Amino acid sequence: LITHMEHHSNIVPWQLICEVTGAKLVVGEINDKGELKLEEFINKINKKTKFISIVHLSNSLGTINPVRSIIRAAHDRGIPVLLDGAQAAARLAIDVQELDCDFYATSGHKIYGPTGIGILYGKQRHLEAIGPYQGGGDMIKKVDFEHTIYNDLPYKFEAGTPNIAGAVGLAHAVKYLQQHGIPAIEAHENRLLDYATQKLIEIDGVTIIGTAQEKAGVLSFVMAGIHPHDIGTILDSQGVAIRAGHHCTMPLMKRFNVAATARASFALYNTTQDVDALVAAMQKAKEVFQK
Repeated sequence: LITHMEHHSNIVPWQLICEVTGAKLVVGEINDKGELKLEEFINKINKKTKFISIVHLSNSLGTINPVRSIIRAAHDRGIPVLLDGAQAAARLAIDVQELDCDFYATSGHKIYGPTGIGILYGKQRHLEAIGPYQGGGDMIKKVDFEHTIYNDLPYKFEAGTPNIAGAVGLAHAVKYLQQHGIPAIEAHENRLLDYATQKLIEIDGVTIIGTAQEKAGVLSFVMAGIHPHDIGTILDSQGVAIRAGHHCTMPLMKRFNVAATARASFALYNTTQDVDALVAAMQKAKEVFQK
């Protein structure tokens, strides 16, 4: 069971598993604001449900999902829950014990660290029950031709030479976040999000995609008569960097009947001056296409 706002990385792996096991992928719907229809989602949980995997904070909408309510409902039925925290880890305070999630996953480059490395938290009983997904050095205790004994956690899942440089870089990224403090980062980004939202909706023709009550850090939008890729090109010429495209959430784009969106993502180093530059560049894009 997943949601309609998932990144492809939380859709495709489950489709691969469904092909192998015969399982069925069930999708929870969202409303026009980009919020999960929570009651409907929980009602989809039944005796056939084996696993729930949901995004904590949507990379395309900025929606913060009601994960605590979902985890409680799932655990009442004995179902484990994985949270995709790629977008949440750099801007929300994460306490896996308080959340009581079974798994929490995030990536290094989303928290100002290196690419090619990430973090997976899992409850010990689940990780002990899962076999290794890769074979190689250091994930074993003893090997002979008849039988291999796997290593203890976490080494069972760390086959081969580890990404040493990546781990060092990731540790420094975590220290960087701790230095500023997640509460301060969250408050700062929320101020920027509110400021930018108000400024952009004042531009004629701009529509915000994703207006959830609980939202953080991400502002996706479209502009009448201008393709998001063209918006991105013009903004780039004005020294403003955004992302334009489907953001690896093609089913979500289809849900909102758009091919793509332009997306501004705020971080701890951004300022209101950056937002003003974004708005000025958007006005420039409007002028170019009106001609």
